Amino acid sequence: MESRSHKAVLVITAIAFAVTWWSISIDAARAQVSKELTPREKRGKEIYLNGGSDGGVILAALGSGDLEVPAGSFPCSNCHGVRGEGSREGGIQPPRLDWRSLSSASESQLTRNSRGAYTETSLARAISLGVDANGARLHPGMPRYKMTAAQMGGLIAYLKKIGEEPDSDPGLSEDSIKVGAALPMSGALSKIGEDIKAALGACFLEINLKGGIYGRRVELLIEDSQGDPAGTLQATRRLVERDNVFALLGSFEPQGSGETNEFLSRNQVPLIGPVTLSPRLPAVPSPYVFYLLPGFSEQARSLVDFVGSERTRPKARPASRIAVVYSESEFDRDALEGLRSQLKIYSMQMVVEHRYEAGAMGSVSAVKHVAANNPDYVFFFGGGNDLERFVGEIDRARVEAGILSSAVMIGRAAFSLPPSVAARTYLAYPFSLPERAELSDFIATMQRGGVSLRSAPFQTVAYAAARVFIEAARNSSRQISRKGLIDSLERLQDYQTGVIGPVTFGANRRIGASGSYIVRIDSTRKQYVAVSERIVPTGGDQ
Repeated sequence: MESRSHKAVLVITAIAFAVTWWSISIDAARAQVSKELTPREKRGKEIYLNGGSDGGVILAALGSGDLEVPAGSFPCSNCHGVRGEGSREGGIQPPRLDWRSLSSASESQLTRNSRGAYTETSLARAISLGVDANGARLHPGMPRYKMTAAQMGGLIAYLKKIGEEPDSDPGLSEDSIKVGAALPMSGALSKIGEDIKAALGACFLEINLKGGIYGRRVELLIEDSQGDPAGTLQATRRLVERDNVFALLGSFEPQGSGETNEFLSRNQVPLIGPVTLSPRLPAVPSPYVFYLLPGFSEQARSLVDFVGSERTRPKARPASRIAVVYSESEFDRDALEGLRSQLKIYSMQMVVEHRYEAGAMGSVSAVKHVAANNPDYVFFFGGGNDLERFVGEIDRARVEAGILSSAVMIGRAAFSLPPSVAARTYLAYPFSLPERAELSDFIATMQRGGVSLRSAPFQTVAYAAARVFIEAARNSSRQISRKGLIDSLERLQDYQTGVIGPVTFGANRRIGASGSYIVRIDSTRKQYVAVSERIVPTGGDQ
């Protein structure tokens, strides 16, 4: 009997242990679930932050109610803060909107009226009719929002969680911020990927040693993009969906990466400073992608201003007849469009447009076509190897035209040109010049991190991306959020990274730096020498 009794006790104990473990597991699972907003709360968050909803249009009535505008023009977050913390707007202070404040009796700082605690019903009335929990009128600056019952329910459900842990964006914890970069860590561009990773790592090592961003260290995650559009999309998906990064910065962007940027927009994930040869913005730019350097279109426009201006044009070299040789690539067509648009400002004639297939430069026929029209300058938009073949034939044919291109476009090939042609070659250079003092911080950071400047142009963009992210995050708030980061980026004005031109973003501006230096080639010392200050194209952004 004792043996049976003892076995029974063991069985009961085992069952009790299992039930207890199961209960604890369920509680842990519930706790984990509670750390995320529900779909309904997420829809409410979208209404609060952006005035938008997939449940239909929301209108905001202003003043007497005669004027109604889309709620996106006056989202709650504009006045009450990204996390319901309240803010100051034009000398008035909109109140906090967290549920603890709303569900407690209070005195309005705007009207000085006392009010009772809000319930869900009275809060819905306040939002839609503009009256407080006691029925008194709210401040006239408060819009009244027209929305469905489902939209109102979602908004109020979100206000019960605003500012709490479940309301945090992915990638944030009390002591870290996870950021990511999709880089070519394998394949033909792997060296570039390794160098960009090293540059980003050196930047964040320094900021972390100094205490991070409001006490949060920056944690960098890298995914291999293999350097092509499909791989870039997949690497970006892994960083966002699996690794839950807060933002991306310094990702390598190959041609044809539109689908990746659309994915980031759908998931509302910021990307700062993608490393690309030339940004290609769609008709409606993504609000989540912030480029740093001007593209080939703007660089071509700076080159036109250089030869078109009496002040900057090389002496004794006129600029009335223009030829252009360009390849079929998307980037080179960008440059061609910029050239065409800027020529309209000057009394210059396009006498030759010669198109060729990238990598298959027929230099003899191209030079014959150009020479027959006697241009003053030839704009070349293509790869470095193609330029070498073209310029070699130019030299042999003794064509005396000046050559204009982009240093980013042709790369190290610039230092392989025949000296006689190099002497009359001028290149757009959108970075800071190597001899300028402002580069010293970048060089020192790389040296302290043990980083070789093997891919310096790409590494400078990555460094600039990290600097811009750190500045915008610091200017956002201690309670950082993706929307707060974007708002902070859009307020950035003439920020000096030390490696590119002053960075300015805005609500409708997604390329930060403008203009390019124009440089000539020092064939002996294998370096560039500035022949102009930074030229921001005449006519503004296009």
